[in-house]
Amino acid sequence: MRLLFELGLRNLVAHRIKSIVVGGILFFGVLMVVVGGALLDSIRQSMARSITSSLAGDAQVYAADSPDELELFPMGAGGAVDYGEILDFPKVRDALKGVDNVREVVPMGITSAIVFGTPEIDRVLAGLRDAIDQQDLPAREAWIAHTRVIVDGLGRDLAASRASMRDQAEVDAQLAVLARVGQDAFWDELRADPAPALELLDTKVAPLAVDGKLLYLRVIGTELDVFSKNFSSFQLIEGSLPPPGEPGILLASRFYERQVKDKVARDLDALAEGVAAGDTIAGTSTLTLTASRLPKQVQTLLVQIPPSEAGSVRDRIASELGVDGDLRACLSALLTVDDSTLAARRALFYEVVAPHIRLYEVPVGQEVVLRSFTKSGYQRATAVKVWGVFTFTGLEGSDLAGFSNLVDMETFRSMYGRLTAAQQDELAGIRAAAGVADISREDAEAALFGGGPAEPVAQAAPTERAPEGASTLALNAAVVFDDPSRGPQTLEALREKVAADGLKLDVVDWQAAAGLVGQIISVLEVILVVAIGIIFLVALVILNNTMVMTTLDRTTEIGTLRAIGAPKVFVIAMFLVETLVLALIAGALGAAVGVGFVLWLGHVGIPAVADIMVLLFAGKRLYPEVGANNALLGAAVVTVVAVLSTLYPAFLASRVPPVVAMQGKD
Repeated sequence: MRLLFELGLRNLVAHRIKSIVVGGILFFGVLMVVVGGALLDSIRQSMARSITSSLAGDAQVYAADSPDELELFPMGAGGAVDYGEILDFPKVRDALKGVDNVREVVPMGITSAIVFGTPEIDRVLAGLRDAIDQQDLPAREAWIAHTRVIVDGLGRDLAASRASMRDQAEVDAQLAVLARVGQDAFWDELRADPAPALELLDTKVAPLAVDGKLLYLRVIGTELDVFSKNFSSFQLIEGSLPPPGEPGILLASRFYERQVKDKVARDLDALAEGVAAGDTIAGTSTLTLTASRLPKQVQTLLVQIPPSEAGSVRDRIASELGVDGDLRACLSALLTVDDSTLAARRALFYEVVAPHIRLYEVPVGQEVVLRSFTKSGYQRATAVKVWGVFTFTGLEGSDLAGFSNLVDMETFRSMYGRLTAAQQDELAGIRAAAGVADISREDAEAALFGGGPAEPVAQAAPTERAPEGASTLALNAAVVFDDPSRGPQTLEALREKVAADGLKLDVVDWQAAAGLVGQIISVLEVILVVAIGIIFLVALVILNNTMVMTTLDRTTEIGTLRAIGAPKVFVIAMFLVETLVLALIAGALGAAVGVGFVLWLGHVGIPAVADIMVLLFAGKRLYPEVGANNALLGAAVVTVVAVLSTLYPAFLASRVPPVVAMQGKD
């Protein structure tokens, strides 16, 4: 063996060009195995943590006859989906919680809803009407001033768009109404006789205002208290959970900040986030566009700031910025920002302007009306209170995880088109009070038109409920494990339990439940395997050809060894050892460099440059870790490639007859 290693090292040095080429390929292959394997393992662990701790749990169950496959993190706008129904959820929960390692089964249901915001003029007119009813003269004058600001803005906007309107005569009539409302005489009439003036404002002026903001919500129904206890990344950042038994909605922080927040504030936040990420307003087209449209939104602030506060807001901005003019001019100056002024003016906006405007269309504590389409296809409006704002820790920057809002299960069932338990109780009470009788189909005609049986028909008891399964309905459920490392065994046990109890459910792991997002890791694995396979296939061919050429060049040397008594096995072993030494050296260097590179990445982190990467990385950066298995896999692969590429050349070398040595000397 000592002789074999000495010969191997000598030959590597003697054929250094070949050694460098082959060793470089093996080095790069091992480097890819170590780095790629470490990144994939880290992404898989981070992705599992972000998905299982936010919405999916360790597993999901849903109806086996579901027309659509479950997808908790849709990557597109998508459309209506049908996941079937779990009608008797308590039975399912009891059955699955009996499986070893199952900690909790959390009911869920996915739907969508819209919320119509209130136009600013409607809020102002409501305040004006209340002040008149209460004979609060100072408040009345303040609301009058506020209304006139809005009317003035409506007049300017309508006049600016007149040329593009098809029916300009109608526009002229509308402008005439606004001109009348803009005169002092109209407001004197309102003070003297409010009813006709308010009617004109309601019927002729208010319809000219742009409708209130329309919010589209992705809603997930669940038991909010159970959800908050079993999903570790859930964090309530404002407000509180609804009290037990109370309906309510929790808005996702990402959705709250990106959709519900005032547009001016959102744009300022977007500029600040871009600058914090290393971009500049002057050098980034999207930030430049955002900054350029900010001063054009002054009117949206003017109509919100109460006239009683307008003076103090103007004075403070004028003092801080050193500008002069009315409130419009001061707000325009405040919203004219560049890289040097953004931070100060954004802070001034939140300090001076934000307290006087409706910063969020739907503030915490307010009741909203969720409009949704039921399972049957008709629209239902459900009033519910906004109890708080939440986020998933680590996923604050992800739209995929941050746009799903949570409602209590009873509210979801109402939105889905089922009667809630309270509604069924109320219906049963109405039936009892009205004397509604349960009759069979055969007796219906007799009961309606006479000739029925003399005996009274039994009536429904007040506590009887319609047989809809409303209080037990769920569309899917998250299964949370005590020990996630035992996931595969627990999944198999869940499937066996479902089959044994005839529950007709599909059981899928977190990766399948995440939909296309969950399959990304599989795609990355395929890409890595293909890339490494190509590299080592090339290495196999190059190394094989190189060794064949080397064998032909070393015919005299091999013949001499055979002539002095070296057996064929020795010649084969010499070539194998030579290649293995090269593989060990290249592999060790590749593994060392790969481990060092991964450790460096683990220190600085890999930034998530896209929304989906935030979900994959479980945060804004991925800090990969390298495991011994990655280095061992690289060593094993390079050893196999080295041996396979050397077998044929070594076999050729062993067949060189001893007489060749004498021919070489001649």
